[in-house]
Amino acid sequence: MSQERSQFVITVMSQDRVGIVAQVSSAISGMEGDIADLRQSVLRGYFTMILIASFPEAMTAEHVRERLADLNTGETPELEITAKPVEDVPAEDAVPLDNAYVLTASGEDRIGFVAAVSSFCAQHEINILDLSTAVDDELYIMILLVDLSRCGDVGAIRCQLDRFAQETGLNTVLQHHDIFRATNEV
Repeated sequence: MSQERSQFVITVMSQDRVGIVAQVSSAISGMEGDIADLRQSVLRGYFTMILIASFPEAMTAEHVRERLADLNTGETPELEITAKPVEDVPAEDAVPLDNAYVLTASGEDRIGFVAAVSSFCAQHEINILDLSTAVDDELYIMILLVDLSRCGDVGAIRCQLDRFAQETGLNTVLQHHDIFRATNEV
């Protein structure tokens, strides 16, 4: 795709139902859109998706939003859609995975769990790239993909994380992304 393209970040939310990803991706393809990155999840029956796609240069964010809103037929839960222009970020500027780690934190489900872990990350210059949480009985589990490129010594971060775990009563594990993948992929 050598021609000039306009890039947009698009969000889609709705009550969950079968076919939303197919509908949205087909509509984007129909606008000559190329999906670069996409994250989708269902949270307690609510569908959420965020993606970045590029379109022919003449395409506007409002036109993308209107075309996707045309998917709402009144027969199914409506899609809530936003589209915003973003600066073109070359793929080579993406975060390299050599400084990517997986941080897991688990403990008793309580108010402030996510705030405590994300505050620890912010205080130590740890950039959160991806985050998911789940509750299993009374156990709250966070899994974060984090970038430690701004942190310097990983050993020092591990010591600070151990101290944080003791202070908060959480169980934490920090492992390099490659090790996590090797031990968790089928």
